[in-house]
Amino acid sequence: MSALRNAVQRRNHKERAQPYERQKWGLLEKRKDYRLRAADHKAKKAKLSILRSLAKDRNPDEFAFGMVSSRTRDGGVRVAERKNTELDQDQVKLLKTQDAGYLRVQSDMERRKIEELEKGLAFVGASQGKHTVFVNEVEEARKFDAAEHFGTHPELVGRRFNRPRLEQLAEGEVGEEKKVQSGDDEKLRKRQEQAERKKMQKARLRRYEELEARLKRQEDLKKLEREKELQRARMGKGGSAKLGKFNMARKR
Repeated sequence: MSALRNAVQRRNHKERAQPYERQKWGLLEKRKDYRLRAADHKAKKAKLSILRSLAKDRNPDEFAFGMVSSRTRDGGVRVAERKNTELDQDQVKLLKTQDAGYLRVQSDMERRKIEELEKGLAFVGASQGKHTVFVNEVEEARKFDAAEHFGTHPELVGRRFNRPRLEQLAEGEVGEEKKVQSGDDEKLRKRQEQAERKKMQKARLRRYEELEARLKRQEDLKKLEREKELQRARMGKGGSAKLGKFNMARKR
């Protein structure tokens, strides 16, 4: 019978949502949320009551040796001093050795990054396109004519694009409209090259600033490393220096 009762479709009981005029206050608090909040409030209230009773029944003449090394701050917050244990000389030397090793590792990391920056700065700049032509003999290299090799007018050899051949110029394919177009292309090319040069200069300046900062950091790390080594050497046992050795002579 219970299985048949559970098989019957029942009404879905939906929880009431937050009213529209109270949506700015967030989600509507449910019964389970209220119970958790009320239990937390009651626990805090009971704890405060216990603390108030302890403070009320406190003996004003009470003394403990922990009071000597502790103090109150920010309205009664008790702050105790840390019990720093003194280290012996060997432990201090070991710590200074570890500090020197850490400084040495950091200095090596900075050195590698400085080398990478110096290598990169050798190649940062406006890259000029090159067209290498290989010939068979030295005499051909001396008599080499770029305009003849590319089959264009000598004034158009320096162009990296829109470089028509002599046949195209002779056939009239490059007329007034082509000249205007080539002039516009030349202006566009110059603007692009100028923007590229500015971009490369900014990148180069940033790399130089980073290199300068890393060089200064490496110098500071080396200075600290030398200071640690000097401190560790001072803590070592000094040798006994004999000022002079005299032969014993019998006095008469």
